[in-house]
Amino acid sequence: MKTAGIIAEYNPFHNGHQFHIEETRRRTGADYVIVVMSGDFVQRGAPAILNKYDRADMALCHGADLVVELPVTAALSSAEGFAMGGISLLDRLGVVDVVSCGCENADADSGLFEKVTALLADEPEEYRHLLASYTREGFTFPKAREMAAEQYLRNEIGGAETESTSSVRQLLSGPNNILALEYAKAIRKRNSSLALCMIPRQGSAYHDANLSDGYCSATAIRHYLFSDSICNTSRTRILPSTDIFELPLSTRQDKTEEKFTSCAPNYMTDDQLAHCTPTDIANVLQHAASNRRCLCENDFSDLLFYALTEKKERLSCFGPDNSGLAFRTENLLENFESWTSFAALLKTKNQTYTAVSRYLAQVLLDITKEDLQLSASCSHAPFVRVLGFRREAAPLLKAMQSQADIPILTQLAKNGEKLNAGQNRLLDLTLRSSEIYKRILFTCSGSRLKSEYRQPMLVY
Repeated sequence: MKTAGIIAEYNPFHNGHQFHIEETRRRTGADYVIVVMSGDFVQRGAPAILNKYDRADMALCHGADLVVELPVTAALSSAEGFAMGGISLLDRLGVVDVVSCGCENADADSGLFEKVTALLADEPEEYRHLLASYTREGFTFPKAREMAAEQYLRNEIGGAETESTSSVRQLLSGPNNILALEYAKAIRKRNSSLALCMIPRQGSAYHDANLSDGYCSATAIRHYLFSDSICNTSRTRILPSTDIFELPLSTRQDKTEEKFTSCAPNYMTDDQLAHCTPTDIANVLQHAASNRRCLCENDFSDLLFYALTEKKERLSCFGPDNSGLAFRTENLLENFESWTSFAALLKTKNQTYTAVSRYLAQVLLDITKEDLQLSASCSHAPFVRVLGFRREAAPLLKAMQSQADIPILTQLAKNGEKLNAGQNRLLDLTLRSSEIYKRILFTCSGSRLKSEYRQPMLVY
């Protein structure tokens, strides 16, 4: 039995994701594909556009055999923590042979990739000195790291500009490349036997906000779903509950076709989404956006403002040390208008918008520095929470249950005794983040989701 693992967010699922799963099977010869997926909050420091069960549902209906949840403390970490959490989960399952990820550089020099991976993982003294120097000059960490790595490798070969050293910029500037390097670094640090399979990204770039035929970015789809062409401009109205989204994708089309047609005939023929997502997912996304089931940061603005105000005296308990974020947050709180505008206000030359937004999400969800340290102490993989699987993958689930070296949670009400105090704390944070997400979802759409303790696994 050969098993491939994918670390993803599917925010939302699109044609590029389906291609990645299919290409992973083709290239690796995997019998099964396991997906480690962020839950209701994602790595860029924001709520997911759809809840984790809808997104797991999409993955299971389009190629994944089993989906597990990345704990919220890993999902809201830096790229390094996010990658370590995903790799550690896959490694500790005891059944995964290869990890598949995307990359921008299809023809990347494997020797250079390995050299940069070793540099980032081992961090020799000269490299650390260069990194600290560029950071003090005011560069963001990603830019400082790119410059330090390039300079270090240039010094190593005598100070000359070469094709190899200039290629470092490409490796460390592409979002998919950066994550691929972080995955490789995590594998190296864990001394894991996991192999890494890199698959070239298809179509639009990661941050491209324009919809295009075939393969576009999740960013572009989110922008489109929140545009006036689909979404009602009101962000606070409550609508009646819509049971259609309680059904798995595999049953929605045949059991609810009449309901779709009667309530929203135009949602079925939107060419923009139909060109970049599978047809059934395009239908669900359009209906979700029109009924306010798609969430964004600003839907949480009032709750965030309350959290910032209530925790004003202990804002330094959150986020990175010596960042000045807590001071700026308290000092500028009177200017708060919305999550996104406040994050933009807090952003500085050497702190990215994403890093600031992660800090705000951590304050909202009460994820302290101590919690992040606790998560890091177990490599951000304290347990395995199974969101869903396909019946054909039952042997895989059985193998996981016998070979994993961390608790596997399939029924929360029955599995709680498997966890120690630290694991329970990290599970509570993940469950609470989902309950907060569900409350805002209800406020926006009137849609109720089951309690995390009553929500069964998705089984196909």
